[in-house]
Formats: sequence, structure tokens, C-alpha cells
Amino acid sequence: MSGLNDDTWVPEKKAELDQIIAACLGLHVEASTTNEAVTPGQTETIKLEAINRCKIPVTLQEVRFPLSGDSMKIDAALPSNELVTKDLSCKIPENASYSQPYWLRKPGTLGAFAVDDQTLVGLPENPPELPVEIVLQVNGQEVRYILDTKYRTVDPVAGELRRPLVVAPPVFAKVADNVLVFATKQPKPVSVHVTAATGPVKGELKLAVPEGWEVYPGSLPIDLNGANAETEATFTVKPPDQNGEGTLRAIVSINGRDYSFERVRISYPHIGVHTLMPQAEVKLVRADIRKKGDRIGYIPGAGDDVQESLQQIGYSVKILSESDITASNLAQFSAVVLGIRAYNTQERISNWLPELFAYVKAGGVVIAQYNTLTDLKTEQLAPYPLEISRDRVTDENAEVRILAPNHPLMTAPNKITSKDFEGWVQERGLYFPKKWDPAWTQILSCNDPKEKPLDGGLLVAKLGKGFFIYTSYSWFRQLPAGVPGAYRLFANMLSLGK
Repeated sequence: MSGLNDDTWVPEKKAELDQIIAACLGLHVEASTTNEAVTPGQTETIKLEAINRCKIPVTLQEVRFPLSGDSMKIDAALPSNELVTKDLSCKIPENASYSQPYWLRKPGTLGAFAVDDQTLVGLPENPPELPVEIVLQVNGQEVRYILDTKYRTVDPVAGELRRPLVVAPPVFAKVADNVLVFATKQPKPVSVHVTAATGPVKGELKLAVPEGWEVYPGSLPIDLNGANAETEATFTVKPPDQNGEGTLRAIVSINGRDYSFERVRISYPHIGVHTLMPQAEVKLVRADIRKKGDRIGYIPGAGDDVQESLQQIGYSVKILSESDITASNLAQFSAVVLGIRAYNTQERISNWLPELFAYVKAGGVVIAQYNTLTDLKTEQLAPYPLEISRDRVTDENAEVRILAPNHPLMTAPNKITSKDFEGWVQERGLYFPKKWDPAWTQILSCNDPKEKPLDGGLLVAKLGKGFFIYTSYSWFRQLPAGVPGAYRLFANMLSLGK
């Protein structure tokens, strides 16, 4: 191949041939470290291990570190079936990139990632973070290939594990809530969790907020004694008088440098461990959200964050167990909310419905979120006949028409207008009812372009002194995303009849 032009394919094919030669030799060479993460500017100790499983003469001539440009002469013979180890060191350049997946390094657009280096597109993972190039002499022929330095650890159950080495900032910060919603002008505490990534950290933590917002104290000291040491700090954030949205960012300052990254680990047996480093920031929302009542009972479904979202606007929310679901006990709650797909996941929901209906008759409010047609645990979905479908509205910007503008759900305590349906995310709703009893009142209608109107997304029925609401709109997406209009309308549902 030495006679070929050095175009794009030749280096690639040479590297593949070198890998084939190493495989045929039964040659095992590994670079590992006992640290799971390194920081730019840090010198990392690397253990090189090599075993030559054949009798052909092999010499480890040189080790090179492409990241720093350093190299080290070794000139060590690899005897047959003998373990040869070398301790190496490499300084991580100050300008080394963090191990954020290449498609997440820059903000993307709706449905698309932004990647500057097009040569990376299509790779399932980042190239090696700390590559080690070894140069061998195999029976007089030079062979070289790249090793990916791995973090090596021992799990009591799984045994010896190898994971990609992570290049990380020295510290991570995470704001406790993903969205901070302020329904009034009252300040609220905001907690930030700080973790040292690779070693001791001493600096200060501060919160950056938009103009008009206030944070106190201005900063708090951070002193962590080693890798993975943690602490938590609490600030008070005061919103402005006027409604608006913005971003709060947690910043840790160390020796004059600012770091604002969160650490998110994804770990599954089939894909291994991956570390994401998004910005340590959350959405701020100041909106006029009025409510009545204070205590909410919540029956879990398939899993959602509606409970935490309701706490954001001042509700006290209790997760209900089976023993809690009696009409007399439910009387303490302003409303009871069923989580998404509760009718699909709660095996005893049919036994609870009579208690929920009795609670409504006595003056309570029950809000049932969407359910699917598959594996329903009850034939009865509500106090009056109701039949759900697979119909949905996938366009989050689809027009929402108010069918009952004078209904209390649309007027109190928040006056609902078309503006409240702006800024929704991902979809309007799913599994809309297709048939219902005349006892139900249709409140809203919407549809995807060129589709039929779906009028059953928000149905309310009077039962005794209270109300039963069945709604297929995607509150489980809108509330955690901090959509002001969704909060205002959901607060109206919780406040109905009060």
C-alpha cells in the first residue's frame, strides 16, 4: 500500500489492516485509568497492558498521545503469553472539549441537531476522548493503531467493567426544579445541587437571572473536598411584577473561571453509560395564575410530573394510596386528579370509582386525564357514558376553539382566551372521546389540519354538588414545560364550583 496515493481511503484501510494483523496475532493491548473523569489541564495516569499470544516477535516501540501531541519511547519486547504493563501519563490540554455527545454540543432546532464537524455525522458515539496511539514492530513490520482509554472499575455483582473516560468540567450544578413557575409576586426558595467532578473544588455559586428578577444572597461559598463530593445551596428568587418568561442559570466560579453544566447519566446494559452535560439552567415563568382551594389528592397513573407542577403554583398535593380512597377521606381535598392512563395501570380502579363518584356528589371535583383503549381495567370511565377513541391532535399550534365561553371553566378564577393556547409543546392532546352522554358539556374543540373537529378533549359534567371532568389534552406535557395558559386552565378545573 506504500505505493498508493495518500488519499482519504488509504489511511483508513491501513488502520483496518493493522487491526486485522493485531487480531491475527491474538494481541491484546489496553489503556485504562482508575478515574472515571478528567478535567482539562489535569495530568492523568494511564496504565498500558499488553499480551502477545503468539510466538512471532513483537516490540512495543512507542506510545503517542494525539490529544496533547506528546510521545514516549518504550522499546519493550512483548514475550509470548506474558503480561507487560507500563505506567504512562498524559496532560489533558486546557482547550480539550468536554465529552458532550457531538450532536448535543450546540443548541438544535425543532427536530434537528446542529453539528459543525460534518465528519462526525453518523457516528454512534464520540471518537475516543483520550486516544492512545501505539507503534509496534511485528516481525520487522511497523503496525500502529489507536486505543480508547477506558475507566476500569469493579462492580460487586457485574464484575470488572470498562466505561468511556469522560472529559468534564471540574464541577456540576443542578437546579432542583426543571421549571420555576411564579403564580404571584411572592418570592420562593430555589435549591441548587453542586457536585465535584474530578477533585477538590473551592469557589462560589451564584444564580444569573433576567433583568427585573432578583436573587439573594448574591452568591454562596462552595468547598468540596474531592471527586463526587456534593453540597446543596438555597437561594431566594423574587419575580418581577409583570408577566414574562426567562432563564435562570446556576454558575460556579473557580479561580476566575465560570462553569455552568449539569451532569445527566444514562445507563442501560445494552448501551452502557453515557454522560450528558447540558447547561445548568431552568425556565422561569411569571404568570398571573389564580386558584381556589389548596389540597389536592393525586392517584398515580403511568407516570407524569403533574403533581410537582401543581406544587409550583402553591397547591399541597398528596399521593393517594388505596386506603386513602374513600369518600369520607377524600372530603379533605379541594380536588382529586387521576394521573395519565390511571384506568390502564391501576388494577383496582373499578373499585375506587364509586368512592370517587360519592366524593363528587358531596361537592368534590375529580379530573381524569387521558387513557388508552388498550388494557382498560374498568368498563366504566365516568359517572355518565363516555367512549374514548384513538383520535389525537399532534399539531401543538392547532387552533383551539372555545365552545362554551361562559362556562365557569373558561371564566373563573382565570379568564381563558385564545392566548392561553399559545406556546404549547409537542401536541394538543390524545385519545379524545368520540361519544358521550348529553350530561357532558363540551368546552373546547380542535383538530389537526384537514382533520375533523374533535370536541371531546375537555368534558365536564355536574354530579350532585360537584363536578367530574374528563380531559384528553396533554397537561402532562404542558405543565412540566411551564406553559402559562395550561396552568391557568388547569387551575380553573381544580377551582370549579368553589
